[in-house]
This record gives sequence, structure tokens and C-alpha cells, in this order.
Amino acid sequence: MAYQVFISYRRTGGEALAFLIKERLTQAGYQVFFDIESLSGGRFDTRLLEVIDDCQDVIVVLSPNALDRCSDPNDWLRTEVAHAIQSGKNLIPVMMKGFKWPDELPDDIAALHRYNGVLVTFEFFDGFIDKLRKYLTPPGQTYQEKENGLKHILLWSDCTQGVQGKVVRRLALGEEYYVEELVEPVEILTKNLSAVDTIILIDTDVTKLSNNDNTLALINEALMNYVSGGGRLICTHDLIYRRTRNEGLQSMFGCKTTNFQAAAEVQYIKTEDCRESGLFSSLPDSFILHDDEICWGKTAPDVDVYFETAEGQPLVFSREYGSGLCIWMNPGDFKEYPPNSILKPEREFIALLREAIGLTT
Repeated sequence: MAYQVFISYRRTGGEALAFLIKERLTQAGYQVFFDIESLSGGRFDTRLLEVIDDCQDVIVVLSPNALDRCSDPNDWLRTEVAHAIQSGKNLIPVMMKGFKWPDELPDDIAALHRYNGVLVTFEFFDGFIDKLRKYLTPPGQTYQEKENGLKHILLWSDCTQGVQGKVVRRLALGEEYYVEELVEPVEILTKNLSAVDTIILIDTDVTKLSNNDNTLALINEALMNYVSGGGRLICTHDLIYRRTRNEGLQSMFGCKTTNFQAAAEVQYIKTEDCRESGLFSSLPDSFILHDDEICWGKTAPDVDVYFETAEGQPLVFSREYGSGLCIWMNPGDFKEYPPNSILKPEREFIALLREAIGLTT
């Protein structure tokens, strides 16, 4: 039998999850190698490496302390991962609750943490499997064919998964894009950001990226390195608000929003510079979004404002940071529900996101 997916795991702590993944992927039409069931004859160690050679994708189940024994050159999990990396396979780390990356890994598997990974959420196991499948090569397609031309977008919001999913569907960016929904901002640390086209963070309710100061510092550092290296970061409303206390992002965006004003309807007026440049051309010179609030603050001199209120308060702006771009937009404020601009979502909000995804420095 020709296999497509190889599952690498520790028997202690990882076997049950590996079996569940195998069962669900098999039901979805994948040919999955699971060593307990799949090996017939021949030397066990040699046959495993031969199967990895034949597979497109290698899933690495990372249970708590799974990598602790990898300092041993003869450790079999290390051997499997090293062989997969050396062979150019598509690796997907699957991280269980309680797993932590070691401070150092042996050179032959050091690249493992740079692959896009998935956090296991047993409460939403169907969602976990759906996300995992997005990283796998579709049956009948090679890994190289899957990777060619796709633009990877990460999107997180502090809204419900239903609202977030509705925003993603309305974006309808086309087959050249892959939008991955994040459950928690900390998942950013599991991604290979050098392969990500755009990161979108929608914050409506003064939600911090992490309540743990050390984790927040790591997320901010990853975002700073991502944007300075040429990435595009789109944020909304409260992410740079003073009460969110994210000095790192405030510095990147060149603004800390300190003022707010309740406003069920917010009129967006295109600035003269925006009109002359031809940017945001799919949007009219003036339109209404139901954001429920205007949030603003003093901006740095190098900030480019695209839309503002009649009183001159910035509603959409960008700032170059290193080789990349930070983009902020006003929508919107959470009361009993997210604002209608996001909850519905309104057409002009979706258009703002689409145009922002296409902005360049």
C-alpha cells in the first residue's frame, strides 16, 4: 500500500491521540501509516524510514516531554523527525496540552519548531482535524503542488468562532489564498511566519493577546520580527488601546489610542492623499460603518491616514515598520455583541480588509 501520511509519536502520552488522528484522516480518504497496524514484514527501523520516504506529510505528535529524550542520537523519534526534515517532507507538529518546546534541540531536528503547527483542542476536536487537514497535501496532489502560489493568512478575533468564520467566508479571497483561523493568539508562536503573507488581529473588547507577561512578550517579539522582515499586520480597534497595555504594538503602529466616543454610526471619509494615490479604490469617498465607537490617539509623523472622521480623527491608517507594514482600522467596539460592522459583517468592513491585504510598502 502507498501511504501519504506518516504519524510520529511517543507511545507514552501520544499513542491515543495518534490513533484518533489516524482514524479520522482515514475516514477522510487519506492513506495513513500507523506503525502498530501498518507494518507487515522486514526490519522495523529500516521499514519506518522507507515509509517516510514514500509519504508526502509527516505528523509529529508532541505529548508532554516528548522531545526530552531527543538528546540521545539513537532515540527513534529523533531519527524519524531528522529523516523527514532531511528528506524535505511536509512536517506538521501537533502540540498537546502540557507540551513545551525545549530551550535547545539537536541540530538535525532544530528546524522542527519552525514548521506550522497545530494545538490540540479536544473540546473542538472536529475543528482541530479540519485545521490539521488544511496543512496536509490533498490526496492525489504533491506537497510541492500544494505549496506553489498559496498566500497564507492568519486570522484571530476575540469574537465567537461563528462570527470569525463568517468574516473569513465573506472575505472570499480566492483559491490563491489560504486563511487559517486561530483560536488563541499564542498559536502565532507555533507558525512559520516567514511563509505567512498577512496576519489579521480583530480586537473588539480590550482583549490582551495574552494575560501572561512572558507569553505576551514572546508574541510581540514574533510580530515585530515578522513585520520588520516584510510581513503585513492588520489590527483593529482595541489592540493598541491604552487599557490593553501593549506597548510593543503601540510602538510598531506609531499610535496609542487613548480617546473614545460612542457612535452607533461612524462616517468614514477618504483623505485627499488616499484619493490621489488611488488606494482603497473599491470603497467610495464616504460611507457608514456601525462600529458603535470611535477610538483614536496621537499618531507618529510617518503614519499614512486613509480614512478619517469629519473632525479629522483617523479611522484607517498604516505605518511602515522595517520592511513590512502595520495597518490599523477602527471597527469596532463590543457591547452586548460585537459591532454590526463585524457581526454581520458589513460589506464596507470586508472591503477594507481586502484592500488592506493588498497594501504594500
